[in-house]
Amino acid sequence: MDQDISPKQNRPSPAMLPSSLAAVRASREKLRCISNELQEEFDKLSRKVEPERDPGEDRVEPDARASRELATLGIEVAKKKKEELLLERQIIIQERDENLILPKIAAKRLQDTDRRYLSAGEELWKHKAKKARLDDPGVIRFLDPVSGGLSDCLLALYKKSDGLEKTKKRPSAWRQNALAYYDGRGTEEDSIWCHVCGDWMKSSAVKAAHVVPFFLDSDEIGEILFGNRSPSLRRAGNALLLSTQIKKWFDAYHIVIVPVDRKESPVVRWQVEVISSDIQNSRYLDMGPYYGKDLHQKELTFRNEKRPVPRFMYFHFLMSLIRIKDVKRKGWEEVWAKYYREKPFPTPGNYMRQSMLIALAMHFGTVDMAIIDSWIADNGFDTPLKLTPEESAEAARRVHAAAERAMARADRKPKSDDSDEDSNEDSDEDNEEEEEEEEEDGTRMEQ
Repeated sequence: MDQDISPKQNRPSPAMLPSSLAAVRASREKLRCISNELQEEFDKLSRKVEPERDPGEDRVEPDARASRELATLGIEVAKKKKEELLLERQIIIQERDENLILPKIAAKRLQDTDRRYLSAGEELWKHKAKKARLDDPGVIRFLDPVSGGLSDCLLALYKKSDGLEKTKKRPSAWRQNALAYYDGRGTEEDSIWCHVCGDWMKSSAVKAAHVVPFFLDSDEIGEILFGNRSPSLRRAGNALLLSTQIKKWFDAYHIVIVPVDRKESPVVRWQVEVISSDIQNSRYLDMGPYYGKDLHQKELTFRNEKRPVPRFMYFHFLMSLIRIKDVKRKGWEEVWAKYYREKPFPTPGNYMRQSMLIALAMHFGTVDMAIIDSWIADNGFDTPLKLTPEESAEAARRVHAAAERAMARADRKPKSDDSDEDSNEDSDEDNEEEEEEEEEDGTRMEQ
Protein backbone atom coordinates (compact mmCIF):
# COMPACT_ATOMS: atom_id res chain seq x y z
CA MET A 1 0.00 0.00 0.00
CA ASP A 2 1.37 3.45 -0.97
CA GLN A 3 2.32 5.65 1.95
CA ASP A 4 1.90 9.40 1.85
CA ILE A 5 5.41 9.95 3.13
CA SER A 6 8.56 8.01 3.88
CA PRO A 7 8.40 5.69 6.94
CA LYS A 8 7.63 7.52 10.16
CA GLN A 9 10.98 6.74 11.75
CA ASN A 10 12.73 8.37 8.79
CA ARG A 11 10.48 11.41 8.61
CA PRO A 12 12.58 14.55 8.97
CA SER A 13 11.79 17.01 11.75
CA PRO A 14 10.89 20.57 10.72
CA ALA A 15 14.41 21.65 11.65
CA MET A 16 15.87 19.09 9.22
CA LEU A 17 13.72 20.11 6.26
CA PRO A 18 15.42 21.98 3.41
CA SER A 19 15.22 25.70 4.18
CA SER A 20 13.40 26.45 0.94
CA LEU A 21 10.73 23.81 1.65
CA ALA A 22 10.27 25.03 5.22
CA ALA A 23 9.90 28.60 3.95
CA VAL A 24 7.29 27.62 1.37
CA ARG A 25 5.34 25.67 3.97
CA ALA A 26 5.36 28.68 6.30
CA SER A 27 4.15 30.94 3.48
CA ARG A 28 1.41 28.46 2.62
CA GLU A 29 0.18 28.35 6.22
CA LYS A 30 0.13 32.15 6.41
CA LEU A 31 -1.89 32.35 3.19
CA ARG A 32 -4.22 29.61 4.42
CA CYS A 33 -5.06 31.63 7.53
CA ILE A 34 -5.76 34.74 5.45
CA SER A 35 -7.83 32.71 3.00
CA ASN A 36 -9.91 31.14 5.79
CA GLU A 37 -10.58 34.51 7.37
CA LEU A 38 -11.67 35.98 4.05
CA GLN A 39 -13.91 32.96 3.41
CA GLU A 40 -15.62 33.40 6.78
CA GLU A 41 -16.16 37.09 6.01
CA PHE A 42 -17.54 36.20 2.57
CA ASP A 43 -19.92 33.55 3.98
CA LYS A 44 -21.20 36.01 6.59
CA LEU A 45 -21.84 38.72 4.00
CA SER A 46 -23.38 36.20 1.59
CA ARG A 47 -25.97 35.16 4.17
CA LYS A 48 -26.89 38.82 4.60
CA VAL A 49 -26.97 39.79 0.90
CA GLU A 50 -28.39 36.55 -0.50
CA PRO A 51 -30.24 34.85 2.39
CA GLU A 52 -31.64 31.36 1.89
CA ARG A 53 -35.38 31.28 1.39
CA ASP A 54 -38.05 28.59 1.31
CA PRO A 55 -38.77 27.12 -2.14
CA GLY A 56 -42.18 28.79 -2.32
CA GLU A 57 -41.01 32.15 -1.04
CA ASP A 58 -40.37 35.03 -3.47
CA ARG A 59 -36.76 36.07 -3.92
CA VAL A 60 -35.94 39.63 -2.90
CA GLU A 61 -33.86 41.68 -5.34
CA PRO A 62 -30.48 42.09 -3.60
CA ASP A 63 -29.06 45.53 -2.97
CA ALA A 64 -26.71 46.45 -5.84
CA ARG A 65 -24.12 48.05 -3.58
CA ALA A 66 -24.05 45.07 -1.21
CA SER A 67 -23.90 42.66 -4.17
CA ARG A 68 -20.92 44.56 -5.58
CA GLU A 69 -19.22 44.36 -2.19
CA LEU A 70 -19.89 40.60 -2.08
CA ALA A 71 -18.49 40.09 -5.59
CA THR A 72 -15.38 42.12 -4.72
CA LEU A 73 -14.84 40.04 -1.60
CA GLY A 74 -15.41 36.87 -3.61
CA ILE A 75 -12.65 37.94 -6.00
CA GLU A 76 -10.23 38.37 -3.09
CA VAL A 77 -11.18 34.98 -1.63
CA ALA A 78 -10.59 33.22 -4.95
CA LYS A 79 -7.28 35.02 -5.55
CA LYS A 80 -5.92 34.04 -2.14
CA LYS A 81 -7.10 30.47 -2.61
CA LYS A 82 -5.26 30.28 -5.95
CA GLU A 83 -2.09 31.71 -4.38
CA GLU A 84 -2.33 29.15 -1.56
CA LEU A 85 -2.78 26.26 -4.00
CA LEU A 86 0.18 27.36 -6.13
CA LEU A 87 2.32 27.12 -2.99
CA GLU A 88 0.74 23.72 -2.26
CA ARG A 89 1.85 22.55 -5.73
CA GLN A 90 5.34 23.83 -5.04
CA ILE A 91 5.47 21.93 -1.74
CA ILE A 92 4.34 18.66 -3.34
CA ILE A 93 6.94 18.95 -6.10
CA GLN A 94 9.73 19.75 -3.63
CA GLU A 95 8.69 16.89 -1.33
CA ARG A 96 8.75 14.53 -4.30
CA ASP A 97 12.16 15.77 -5.43
CA GLU A 98 13.52 15.44 -1.88
CA ASN A 99 12.18 11.82 -1.78
CA LEU A 100 9.86 12.69 1.10
CA ILE A 101 6.86 11.26 -0.75
CA LEU A 102 6.56 8.63 -3.44
CA PRO A 103 6.20 9.84 -7.06
CA LYS A 104 2.85 8.06 -7.42
CA ILE A 105 1.49 9.78 -4.32
CA ALA A 106 2.88 13.11 -5.49
CA ALA A 107 1.10 12.70 -8.84
CA LYS A 108 -2.23 12.03 -7.10
CA ARG A 109 -1.80 15.00 -4.79
CA LEU A 110 -0.85 17.27 -7.69
CA GLN A 111 -3.92 16.13 -9.59
CA ASP A 112 -6.16 16.93 -6.62
CA THR A 113 -4.47 20.29 -6.05
CA ASP A 114 -4.81 21.21 -9.72
CA ARG A 115 -8.52 20.41 -9.64
CA ARG A 116 -8.97 22.70 -6.63
CA TYR A 117 -6.90 25.40 -8.33
CA LEU A 118 -9.08 25.19 -11.43
CA SER A 119 -12.19 25.32 -9.26
CA ALA A 120 -10.88 28.46 -7.53
CA GLY A 121 -10.28 29.92 -10.97
CA GLU A 122 -13.90 29.28 -11.86
CA GLU A 123 -15.02 31.10 -8.72
CA LEU A 124 -12.71 34.00 -9.57
CA TRP A 125 -14.19 34.30 -13.06
CA LYS A 126 -17.76 34.08 -11.75
CA HIS A 127 -17.23 36.92 -9.28
CA LYS A 128 -15.35 39.06 -11.80
CA ALA A 129 -18.11 38.66 -14.37
CA LYS A 130 -20.74 39.53 -11.77
CA LYS A 131 -18.84 42.59 -10.59
CA ALA A 132 -18.37 43.79 -14.19
CA ARG A 133 -22.13 43.67 -14.75
CA LEU A 134 -22.81 45.51 -11.50
CA ASP A 135 -20.19 48.15 -12.22
CA ASP A 136 -21.58 48.95 -15.67
CA PRO A 137 -24.78 47.00 -16.47
CA GLY A 138 -25.39 49.04 -19.64
CA VAL A 139 -22.22 47.96 -21.43
CA ILE A 140 -21.82 44.67 -23.34
CA ARG A 141 -18.09 44.08 -23.67
CA PHE A 142 -18.15 41.00 -25.85
CA LEU A 143 -19.19 42.50 -29.20
CA ASP A 144 -17.73 41.04 -32.34
CA PRO A 145 -15.97 44.03 -33.95
CA VAL A 146 -16.28 42.46 -37.41
CA SER A 147 -19.96 41.64 -37.62
CA GLY A 148 -21.20 44.01 -34.95
CA GLY A 149 -23.12 41.19 -33.31
CA LEU A 150 -22.56 39.12 -30.20
CA SER A 151 -19.56 36.82 -30.47
CA ASP A 152 -20.83 33.33 -29.60
CA CYS A 153 -17.43 32.19 -28.38
CA LEU A 154 -17.18 34.98 -25.80
CA LEU A 155 -20.85 34.84 -24.93
CA ALA A 156 -20.36 31.17 -23.99
CA LEU A 157 -17.79 32.16 -21.37
CA TYR A 158 -20.22 34.48 -19.66
CA LYS A 159 -23.31 32.30 -20.04
CA LYS A 160 -21.63 29.30 -18.46
CA SER A 161 -20.41 31.33 -15.48
CA ASP A 162 -24.01 32.41 -14.88
CA GLY A 163 -25.31 28.85 -14.92
CA LEU A 164 -27.36 29.62 -18.05
CA GLU A 165 -25.57 27.21 -20.36
CA LYS A 166 -27.33 23.88 -20.78
CA THR A 167 -25.17 20.77 -21.04
CA LYS A 168 -24.51 19.88 -24.66
CA LYS A 169 -24.26 16.34 -25.89
CA ARG A 170 -21.30 15.28 -27.96
CA PRO A 171 -21.68 13.81 -31.42
CA SER A 172 -23.31 10.44 -30.74
CA ALA A 173 -21.22 8.70 -33.41
CA TRP A 174 -17.75 10.00 -32.57
CA ARG A 175 -16.04 6.63 -33.01
CA GLN A 176 -18.12 5.71 -36.07
CA ASN A 177 -17.27 9.02 -37.76
CA ALA A 178 -13.56 8.60 -37.03
CA LEU A 179 -13.57 5.09 -38.51
CA ALA A 180 -15.31 6.33 -41.64
CA TYR A 181 -13.01 9.35 -42.00
CA TYR A 182 -9.83 7.26 -41.73
CA ASP A 183 -11.17 4.08 -43.41
CA GLY A 184 -10.37 2.37 -40.14
CA ARG A 185 -12.71 -0.63 -40.29
CA GLY A 186 -11.27 -3.89 -41.62
CA THR A 187 -12.89 -6.36 -43.98
CA GLU A 188 -12.68 -8.98 -41.28
CA GLU A 189 -15.23 -8.71 -38.52
CA ASP A 190 -14.01 -7.06 -35.31
CA SER A 191 -10.85 -5.47 -36.81
CA ILE A 192 -9.95 -1.79 -36.41
CA TRP A 193 -6.85 0.03 -37.63
CA CYS A 194 -4.37 1.60 -35.19
CA HIS A 195 -2.51 4.56 -36.69
CA VAL A 196 0.55 4.16 -34.46
CA CYS A 197 0.84 0.37 -34.53
CA GLY A 198 0.16 0.41 -38.27
CA ASP A 199 -1.86 -2.78 -38.04
CA TRP A 200 -5.32 -4.24 -37.57
CA MET A 201 -6.35 -4.90 -34.00
CA LYS A 202 -9.36 -6.22 -32.17
CA SER A 203 -12.11 -3.61 -32.01
CA SER A 204 -12.05 -3.44 -28.21
CA ALA A 205 -8.31 -2.65 -28.27
CA VAL A 206 -8.58 0.53 -30.39
CA LYS A 207 -10.05 3.86 -29.29
CA ALA A 208 -11.03 6.99 -31.19
CA ALA A 209 -8.85 9.43 -29.25
CA HIS A 210 -9.58 13.14 -29.04
CA VAL A 211 -6.56 15.22 -30.07
CA VAL A 212 -8.02 18.34 -28.45
CA PRO A 213 -9.95 17.14 -25.39
CA PHE A 214 -13.72 17.42 -25.28
CA PHE A 215 -15.37 20.61 -24.03
CA LEU A 216 -19.07 21.00 -23.29
CA ASP A 217 -18.84 24.17 -25.40
CA SER A 218 -16.43 22.75 -27.98
CA ASP A 219 -17.27 25.05 -30.88
CA GLU A 220 -17.01 28.22 -28.80
CA ILE A 221 -13.75 27.27 -27.04
CA GLY A 222 -12.45 26.03 -30.39
CA GLU A 223 -13.00 29.47 -31.91
CA ILE A 224 -11.25 31.15 -28.97
CA LEU A 225 -8.26 28.84 -29.39
CA PHE A 226 -8.04 28.47 -33.14
CA GLY A 227 -10.08 31.26 -34.73
CA ASN A 228 -13.37 31.16 -36.58
CA ARG A 229 -11.92 29.49 -39.70
CA SER A 230 -10.83 26.37 -37.86
CA PRO A 231 -12.62 23.05 -38.46
CA SER A 232 -14.99 22.01 -35.69
CA LEU A 233 -13.55 20.10 -32.74
CA ARG A 234 -16.54 17.77 -33.05
CA ARG A 235 -15.43 16.48 -36.44
CA ALA A 236 -13.18 13.49 -37.13
CA GLY A 237 -10.18 15.69 -37.96
CA ASN A 238 -9.84 15.98 -34.17
CA ALA A 239 -9.50 12.20 -33.80
CA LEU A 240 -6.82 9.51 -34.08
CA LEU A 241 -7.30 5.73 -33.93
CA LEU A 242 -5.00 4.50 -31.15
CA SER A 243 -4.58 1.30 -29.19
CA THR A 244 -5.79 1.46 -25.60
CA GLN A 245 -2.36 1.87 -24.00
CA ILE A 246 -1.06 4.32 -26.59
CA LYS A 247 -4.18 6.44 -26.13
CA LYS A 248 -3.56 6.53 -22.38
CA TRP A 249 0.00 7.74 -22.97
CA PHE A 250 -1.22 10.29 -25.51
CA ASP A 251 -3.86 11.64 -23.10
CA ALA A 252 -1.35 11.77 -20.23
CA TYR A 253 1.24 13.63 -22.36
CA HIS A 254 3.88 10.91 -22.28
CA ILE A 255 4.05 11.04 -26.08
CA VAL A 256 3.52 13.69 -28.73
CA ILE A 257 2.81 13.28 -32.44
CA VAL A 258 4.67 15.73 -34.69
CA PRO A 259 5.41 16.12 -38.41
CA VAL A 260 8.14 13.89 -39.84
CA ASP A 261 9.32 16.80 -41.98
CA ARG A 262 8.81 20.30 -40.56
CA LYS A 263 9.11 21.74 -44.07
CA GLU A 264 6.24 19.68 -45.43
CA SER A 265 3.05 21.62 -46.08
CA PRO A 266 0.38 20.42 -45.85
CA VAL A 267 1.61 17.88 -43.33
CA VAL A 268 1.06 14.33 -44.57
CA ARG A 269 3.55 12.30 -42.54
CA TRP A 270 3.39 12.20 -38.74
CA GLN A 271 5.55 10.43 -36.16
CA VAL A 272 5.53 9.67 -32.43
CA GLU A 273 8.10 11.20 -30.10
CA VAL A 274 8.41 9.91 -26.54
CA ILE A 275 8.88 12.76 -24.03
CA SER A 276 8.64 10.77 -20.79
CA SER A 277 11.09 8.34 -19.25
CA ASP A 278 8.22 6.80 -17.27
CA ILE A 279 7.02 4.67 -20.20
CA GLN A 280 10.33 3.62 -21.73
CA ASN A 281 10.14 0.04 -20.46
CA SER A 282 6.36 -0.32 -20.36
CA ARG A 283 4.55 -2.48 -22.92
CA TYR A 284 2.05 -0.94 -25.28
CA LEU A 285 0.90 -4.36 -26.53
CA ASP A 286 0.36 -7.41 -24.33
CA MET A 287 1.91 -9.83 -26.78
CA GLY A 288 5.50 -9.47 -27.97
CA PRO A 289 8.39 -7.15 -27.16
CA TYR A 290 6.60 -3.86 -27.80
CA TYR A 291 7.83 -1.19 -25.40
CA GLY A 292 7.30 2.53 -25.04
CA LYS A 293 10.86 3.32 -26.06
CA ASP A 294 10.21 1.58 -29.40
CA LEU A 295 7.57 4.16 -30.27
CA HIS A 296 10.08 7.01 -30.50
CA GLN A 297 10.15 8.36 -34.07
CA LYS A 298 7.74 5.65 -35.20
CA GLU A 299 5.81 6.97 -38.19
CA LEU A 300 2.02 6.74 -38.20
CA THR A 301 0.40 4.71 -40.96
CA PHE A 302 -2.77 6.02 -42.60
CA ARG A 303 -5.04 4.01 -44.91
CA ASN A 304 -6.22 6.93 -47.04
CA GLU A 305 -5.42 10.58 -47.73
CA LYS A 306 -7.25 11.84 -44.61
CA ARG A 307 -5.13 13.36 -41.83
CA PRO A 308 -5.72 15.02 -38.46
CA VAL A 309 -5.97 18.82 -38.45
CA PRO A 310 -2.41 20.23 -37.98
CA ARG A 311 -3.44 23.02 -35.61
CA PHE A 312 -5.13 20.46 -33.35
CA MET A 313 -1.94 18.38 -33.33
CA TYR A 314 0.04 21.51 -32.52
CA PHE A 315 -2.31 22.17 -29.60
CA HIS A 316 -1.64 18.70 -28.15
CA PHE A 317 2.10 19.18 -28.63
CA LEU A 318 2.01 22.56 -26.90
CA MET A 319 -0.15 21.32 -24.02
CA SER A 320 2.26 18.42 -23.54
CA LEU A 321 5.15 20.84 -23.04
CA ILE A 322 3.09 23.00 -20.69
CA ARG A 323 1.82 20.09 -18.58
CA ILE A 324 5.19 18.37 -18.12
CA LYS A 325 6.67 21.71 -17.09
CA ASP A 326 3.81 22.46 -14.68
CA VAL A 327 4.27 19.18 -12.78
CA LYS A 328 8.08 19.33 -13.17
CA ARG A 329 8.15 15.88 -14.74
CA LYS A 330 11.62 14.37 -14.76
CA GLY A 331 13.55 15.58 -17.82
CA TRP A 332 11.14 18.38 -18.73
CA GLU A 333 13.97 20.91 -19.11
CA GLU A 334 15.69 18.76 -21.74
CA VAL A 335 12.41 18.35 -23.64
CA TRP A 336 11.81 22.11 -23.66
CA ALA A 337 15.40 22.80 -24.75
CA LYS A 338 15.14 20.28 -27.58
CA TYR A 339 11.96 21.74 -29.04
CA TYR A 340 13.24 25.30 -28.59
CA ARG A 341 16.19 24.37 -30.82
CA GLU A 342 14.29 22.09 -33.17
CA LYS A 343 10.85 23.42 -34.04
CA PRO A 344 8.90 20.33 -35.19
CA PHE A 345 5.99 22.15 -36.86
CA PRO A 346 6.13 24.14 -40.10
CA THR A 347 6.77 27.85 -39.50
CA PRO A 348 5.24 30.24 -39.83
CA GLY A 349 1.94 28.52 -39.10
CA ASN A 350 -1.11 30.33 -37.76
CA TYR A 351 -2.20 27.59 -35.40
CA MET A 352 -3.43 29.34 -32.24
CA ARG A 353 -4.51 32.75 -30.99
CA GLN A 354 -1.56 34.65 -29.44
CA SER A 355 -3.32 35.61 -26.22
CA MET A 356 -4.29 31.97 -25.66
CA LEU A 357 -0.73 30.75 -26.15
CA ILE A 358 0.36 33.07 -23.35
CA ALA A 359 -2.59 32.31 -21.07
CA LEU A 360 -2.20 28.54 -21.39
CA ALA A 361 1.53 28.65 -20.74
CA MET A 362 1.25 30.91 -17.69
CA HIS A 363 -1.83 29.40 -16.06
CA PHE A 364 0.07 27.58 -13.30
CA GLY A 365 2.92 30.07 -12.98
CA THR A 366 5.67 31.93 -14.77
CA VAL A 367 7.60 30.62 -17.77
CA ASP A 368 10.55 31.68 -19.89
CA MET A 369 9.02 34.45 -22.00
CA ALA A 370 11.72 34.06 -24.65
CA ILE A 371 10.30 30.62 -25.40
CA ILE A 372 6.71 31.88 -25.35
CA ASP A 373 7.66 34.71 -27.69
CA SER A 374 9.14 32.18 -30.10
CA TRP A 375 5.86 30.21 -30.06
CA ILE A 376 3.93 33.39 -30.81
CA ALA A 377 6.28 34.42 -33.62
CA ASP A 378 6.27 30.97 -35.20
CA ASN A 379 2.74 29.69 -34.66
CA GLY A 380 0.52 32.42 -33.20
CA PHE A 381 -1.97 34.73 -34.88
CA ASP A 382 -4.11 37.65 -33.88
CA THR A 383 -7.58 38.70 -35.06
CA PRO A 384 -9.86 41.73 -34.68
CA LEU A 385 -11.62 39.85 -31.88
CA LYS A 386 -9.57 40.84 -28.82
CA LEU A 387 -9.83 38.92 -25.57
CA THR A 388 -9.31 40.70 -22.27
CA PRO A 389 -6.69 39.14 -19.96
CA GLU A 390 -9.54 37.87 -17.78
CA GLU A 391 -11.28 36.19 -20.73
CA SER A 392 -8.03 34.60 -21.90
CA ALA A 393 -7.36 33.33 -18.38
CA GLU A 394 -10.86 31.84 -18.08
CA ALA A 395 -10.63 30.15 -21.48
CA ALA A 396 -7.21 28.77 -20.50
CA ARG A 397 -8.67 27.49 -17.22
CA ARG A 398 -11.36 25.56 -19.09
CA VAL A 399 -8.75 24.09 -21.44
CA HIS A 400 -6.59 22.96 -18.52
CA ALA A 401 -9.68 21.52 -16.79
CA ALA A 402 -10.47 19.44 -19.87
CA ALA A 403 -6.85 18.29 -20.06
CA GLU A 404 -6.95 17.41 -16.36
CA ARG A 405 -10.04 15.23 -16.90
CA ALA A 406 -8.40 13.49 -19.85
CA MET A 407 -5.28 12.76 -17.78
CA ALA A 408 -7.35 11.46 -14.87
CA ARG A 409 -9.27 9.18 -17.22
CA ALA A 410 -5.99 7.91 -18.67
CA ASP A 411 -4.91 6.84 -15.19
CA ARG A 412 -8.22 5.12 -14.48
CA LYS A 413 -8.28 1.35 -14.71
CA PRO A 414 -10.91 -0.16 -17.04
CA LYS A 415 -13.95 -1.59 -15.31
CA SER A 416 -13.65 -4.86 -17.17
CA ASP A 417 -10.98 -6.35 -19.40
CA ASP A 418 -13.39 -8.59 -21.26
CA SER A 419 -16.13 -6.09 -22.11
CA ASP A 420 -17.69 -6.63 -25.53
CA GLU A 421 -17.45 -3.38 -27.48
CA ASP A 422 -18.75 -4.99 -30.65
CA SER A 423 -22.29 -4.72 -29.35
CA ASN A 424 -22.00 -0.93 -29.68
CA GLU A 425 -19.11 0.56 -31.59
CA ASP A 426 -19.48 3.86 -29.77
CA SER A 427 -19.82 2.38 -26.29
CA ASP A 428 -16.34 3.17 -25.03
CA GLU A 429 -16.32 6.77 -26.17
CA ASP A 430 -19.91 7.30 -25.02
CA ASN A 431 -19.06 5.97 -21.56
CA GLU A 432 -16.10 8.33 -21.35
CA GLU A 433 -18.34 11.22 -22.36
CA GLU A 434 -20.89 10.35 -19.69
CA GLU A 435 -18.16 10.08 -17.07
CA GLU A 436 -16.81 13.51 -17.98
CA GLU A 437 -20.26 15.06 -17.96
CA GLU A 438 -20.90 13.51 -14.55
CA GLU A 439 -17.61 14.97 -13.34
CA GLU A 440 -18.67 18.39 -14.66
CA ASP A 441 -22.01 18.12 -12.87
CA GLY A 442 -20.30 16.88 -9.71
CA THR A 443 -17.93 19.84 -9.74
CA ARG A 444 -20.82 22.27 -9.99
CA MET A 445 -22.68 20.55 -7.14
CA GLU A 446 -19.62 20.60 -4.89
CA GLN A 447 -19.27 24.30 -5.40
